[in-house]
Amino acid sequence: MLSRRDYIANFFFDSLDYAFFSLAMSFGSITTLLPLLAKRLGATNVEIGLIPAIAYLGWSVPALWGAKVSERLEHQLSFIIKFTLLERLPYLGMALVSFYLALRSPLLALYLVFLFLATSTFAMGFIGPVWVEMIGKVIHRGRWGLYFACGNGIGALMSVWGSRIAENLLRRYPFAQNFGYCFLLASGAMVISYFFLALTREEREKKASPRENAGNSLLHLLGEDSNFSHFLVVRVFMALGVMGGAFYTVYLLSRLGVPDALVARYNAVLLVSQALSNFCWGPLGDKKGHKIVLLIGAVAMVVSNLFALFSRTGRGFFLAFSFLGFNYSALSVGGMAILLDFAPREKRSLYLGWGNFFAGFPAFFSPLIGGKIADFWGYETVFWVALGVNVVGLLWLLLMVREPRVFGEE
Repeated sequence: MLSRRDYIANFFFDSLDYAFFSLAMSFGSITTLLPLLAKRLGATNVEIGLIPAIAYLGWSVPALWGAKVSERLEHQLSFIIKFTLLERLPYLGMALVSFYLALRSPLLALYLVFLFLATSTFAMGFIGPVWVEMIGKVIHRGRWGLYFACGNGIGALMSVWGSRIAENLLRRYPFAQNFGYCFLLASGAMVISYFFLALTREEREKKASPRENAGNSLLHLLGEDSNFSHFLVVRVFMALGVMGGAFYTVYLLSRLGVPDALVARYNAVLLVSQALSNFCWGPLGDKKGHKIVLLIGAVAMVVSNLFALFSRTGRGFFLAFSFLGFNYSALSVGGMAILLDFAPREKRSLYLGWGNFFAGFPAFFSPLIGGKIADFWGYETVFWVALGVNVVGLLWLLLMVREPRVFGEE
């Protein structure tokens, strides 16, 4: 059994791992910097839509395989330490492409960036259930929300500073050298994150045999847990609703004439809103349950879509990105912690795998659909469709999903 000292050490080390990983991801943001890079490499709307599509596909489908692996592991950390290199090294590859290939062969550079992004996100998706199950073991259950809030919140605060560096790099250096430096910084943050991850203290646990886990199919799971079934429906709507946010940056560049360097400032606003709200979601979720966190996040997404629809200048999009950040942080904290609350200990891998799949797989289609809608009817129509989908998801969460956490069992 882990001691109180072990839990404290794990909270510290794994929060820093999460924070530096978040910092790294901000230097290669799929919401701002990568769409900007793709646009400068000559990408079409559909190709720009591939950036979040690849990411969401990578985060979702491999989670089903990762869950099957995780349910047989007695020690998750050693597995993660090996395979996490596949999610970290591609950022070094993006840096090399930016330095040496982007100007010479933009189309080849674009597709290599897609390949590196796919490698990284598919590795994240595969490792995701293994990592979350480890967190469920090494962090005290009464502090799950606080852990996700601290890791993501500290990472967002660090990323605000990082986004200022990215903005200066984009302004100071020529294309695509400026992006190369951003990806190098991402690689450095990944190395620091890896160091803190390796310091985690984990106990081994005996796992059930495959025969004991028989019957753990999706249909069996949905049949015996109707509340979780409704939650998965909500996650589908939330995943489809991201199509609006995926095109904020492109809309600003193409329709409102915002300069490239200012994109990093929108990214900073996104990160500040994430950081500040994170520290609210963790304590709120641990005290009142994580459904309320997701409800607030769903409302924030609807408000973000409304600001995007009715803003006629770049200033209004600072509010759109702010509320988008509130939504992202609510999903990062509440969306992860509530899966641990839903899952019985003996079926945690199953819940995590399917929860991650339904949270991400529909989002693979949403930017592709959004790209086609933008081509035929314009970006405003994309924002209207996203608004409708997000309203339905909000109402379904409010009316159909019960808070899964049973309080007083810590």
